[in-house]
Amino acid sequence: MSLLYLTREEVARLLPDVPAQLDLVEETYRAVGSGRVELPPKPGIHPRPDSFIHAMPAYLRDDDVAALKWVAGYPANKERGLPYITGLVVLNDAETGLPAAIMDGAEITAARTAAASGVCIRRFAPEGWRSAAVLGAGEQGRFHAEVLRRLNPDVAIAAWDPHPERISSLGERVEAVSGPREAVKGAEVVVTAGPIVEDPDSPLTPDWLGERSLGLPIDFDFYFSAEAVETAGLFLVDDVGQFEYYRSLGHFQGWPKPEGSVGQALSRDGSPDRVVCCNLGIGALDAAFAARVLAAARERGLGTELPL
Repeated sequence: MSLLYLTREEVARLLPDVPAQLDLVEETYRAVGSGRVELPPKPGIHPRPDSFIHAMPAYLRDDDVAALKWVAGYPANKERGLPYITGLVVLNDAETGLPAAIMDGAEITAARTAAASGVCIRRFAPEGWRSAAVLGAGEQGRFHAEVLRRLNPDVAIAAWDPHPERISSLGERVEAVSGPREAVKGAEVVVTAGPIVEDPDSPLTPDWLGERSLGLPIDFDFYFSAEAVETAGLFLVDDVGQFEYYRSLGHFQGWPKPEGSVGQALSRDGSPDRVVCCNLGIGALDAAFAARVLAAARERGLGTELPL
């Protein structure tokens, strides 16, 4: 018996292209929404202030995929020259329970998070959207900027980061602005990619937003205030149970109750002028992406076999 190990570089080479990633996310979201995924709320530990290490198990019944992501987020790592998000994904053989593969989880986390936003953009963004704001020019900012350009090659992106020198990493057609409010002004798609912290200031209020907008707070409640979410005609999360779990831990205070999950809403007709989709990150997406990576690795003979 052996275990296949894949590095981040190998995972990046094996991931499908962005359009296929979006389709994979949508398939998985619909499976979650219809109850075909076993997805317990992720437990976590918090060894340092504003840090977390979470366990994210999932079982995809349609594809018989069992996986666990063990992921850490440490905002202070930036000052140490270390990545904010790190982690591993373990895939088990669903028939025997034996571990089949272990792979870097950072690339999967970055790709599936941006792809989840992409699914929301192509379904809930204002018709004919052309402008976007990205708050935060770290890894998630870079991945989201690429997804925005894939969905609309003519998109104009306004970006802000407390470290302005990082904005150049977001790529083409990105304008650096003087503050977060300036970035959001007039934007039809708003991606907030700050750190996830306890007791955030949450400066983004309803008057920052235009009449027609899609908000994508991937940083929990770091930027979006409860009042801004309250004004949305539709408020969705990727997993309602997980959202309520985090609310019990102190996040999302004052936020309204979600109207359901993204997966449930994908099949609805129409969309209001203002929508907020808060994708907290679910293990089902990590499992789906990891399974696709493992299949490609076996087909191409990549990875390192480790004895059990």
